[in-house]
Amino acid sequence: MKKFLFYTSILLSLLSIQGCATQQNFVKKYNSWRGEDINNLVKQIGYPDSTYTLQNKNKVYVFARSNIYSIPSMPIMGYGYGGYYGGYGISSYSNDIVYQTCKLFIETDKKGIIVKWGSRGNHCVSN
Repeated sequence: MKKFLFYTSILLSLLSIQGCATQQNFVKKYNSWRGEDINNLVKQIGYPDSTYTLQNKNKVYVFARSNIYSIPSMPIMGYGYGGYYGGYGISSYSNDIVYQTCKLFIETDKKGIIVKWGSRGNHCVSN
């Protein structure tokens, strides 16, 4: 039971911290980068995972982020025969796996100026 309370308190702490990170803040953040040099963005968020060149000679920088973690779920309780060693009443604990992704696409013109951006994923948020 102590383990369950410990993991529950960790989960609640993580949720309260992430309460400030929103998709709206993510949009505001990257809208503000339009017209800026890509090198300044790379200095701030790190190197892209990949790049490619479009037919119009604009370049797209792809930043991919993902996070996998597990959180304890509620106990599963049932009633039934306990098997070879006997006993009634069965309970067990399991974990839920959470997979968060965000892929950010930054398009620049030939001079390296950010002209537009887009994103995909279930966790594109920012503070």
